[in-house]
Amino acid sequence: MIKKFLYGGIIVLIIALVIIGAYLFNLFNAFQSGVSDSFEGTDREGSELREGDIDPSMDSFTVLILGVDENESRKEKNNMDTNDFRTDTMILATFDKDADEVKLTSVPRDTLTYFPEQNYFDKITHAHREGGPDGSMKAVESLLNVPVDFYVRVNMSAVVDMVNAIGGVEFDVPFDMEEPNSTDDGKVKLEAGKQKLNGEEALAVVRSRRVDSDLGRGQRQLEMVEAILGKAKSTGALTKLDELIGVVADNTKHNMKAKTIRSLAAYYSFNNIEFNSTQVRGSDYWHPGNGAYFYWANEEHLYAISKTLRDVLGLEKPEPYDLINVRLMDHITPYQYVEDYYLEEFEPEEPPYFMQEGYEPQFGNGFDIPDSDSEESNEGQGGADQMPGEGTTEEGSTEEESSEEPIREESSQENLNEGAGQNNTEGSGQNDDGSAGQNYDGESSQNYNDGTDSQNYEEPAQEEYNEGAGGFEENTNRSYNGV
Repeated sequence: MIKKFLYGGIIVLIIALVIIGAYLFNLFNAFQSGVSDSFEGTDREGSELREGDIDPSMDSFTVLILGVDENESRKEKNNMDTNDFRTDTMILATFDKDADEVKLTSVPRDTLTYFPEQNYFDKITHAHREGGPDGSMKAVESLLNVPVDFYVRVNMSAVVDMVNAIGGVEFDVPFDMEEPNSTDDGKVKLEAGKQKLNGEEALAVVRSRRVDSDLGRGQRQLEMVEAILGKAKSTGALTKLDELIGVVADNTKHNMKAKTIRSLAAYYSFNNIEFNSTQVRGSDYWHPGNGAYFYWANEEHLYAISKTLRDVLGLEKPEPYDLINVRLMDHITPYQYVEDYYLEEFEPEEPPYFMQEGYEPQFGNGFDIPDSDSEESNEGQGGADQMPGEGTTEEGSTEEESSEEPIREESSQENLNEGAGQNNTEGSGQNDDGSAGQNYDGESSQNYNDGTDSQNYEEPAQEEYNEGAGGFEENTNRSYNGV
């Protein structure tokens, strides 16, 4: 009798092992297929800010998370490809292998950033439309002076399907919401308070900016990423790996090899990972030339973030003027080409305001600071005369955005005089308004609407770019950017 039970137990165990083996084999094949289907490389072999190759299984590294507000109806309605969309979410995840920590840096979509390939400053959300994921990676590197090793681009369906696959997420909804659903054919309504969200509801939370602003939305996106990753690590969610792999295959693109993803999954699954997040601080800025709205990143906070992340990655400590937004803070004009002199030679005679004697630092390491007040930035409100650091105090934020595009005119008149780097009169490679570049006139280019009624994506309005227009008012030196 004992032998029969023993033999029966062995047979059951063998059958179980065969079933588990078959499941794991199918799961492995699904994983390989999913990774292959969602792989989309970039034009570069690696970041120019890296001193050598990295091994993600051993080294700390970065992943740029790009959220694109894309669905099939919008693509068909506007005859657009995925790369034609702008990014609504941009989060740099820095994996610290030594501290078992992931630092999440959220970059507001309207942040004024230098685009190396295009050679002008523009909203960072436009980088994806100008150059796809590669353009976004280069723009983030330009802003933070930190290498971007990998990217992951997700669309709206990825959020919906991912949250549904893991059985929903617990989230504290900050206010009542009513947002379009993922297919733009219905509404999602939520009441404020802590609750369990399904996929459509989670998407509504990370899309909404009707009550607060893009800054508030950015903070919610950081919190939602942490909530999803935390739930995905739970035992119940891990039983749905095949569903999660399907979500990745159907709704994401990335430039990571299967080996890298397996290493990342193993690292995350078997270690108690802490999350530490920040959002780039800054102030509202309206371009005096045409009234276009931008978010002007605080130079001190950029430098603090850069120092911390470069230290995590084992890179040399940066100097403040290694960051182009810091070095050219008094010479930035949106949509203008930046002269070679400013790119290659120019450096201010004085250190930046936050490095001067007697200045009290505000941001520490860039991460361990209080959350920003999302209502400080009144995105898109105000007028063209307002300068950075002079945000309005009215409640709410407009859903319209001015998204003017630079028009590259071959023979724009330059206002150049002899001398080196002196404001208004003797600037080598400098316009007589003090800006660091060449102005251009031109008409607007592409127009499209993404199909959502929550934002006006008519793009771009026709504008007149006059020589010397834009930048800072004459005799204005932008030596401090308030928060």
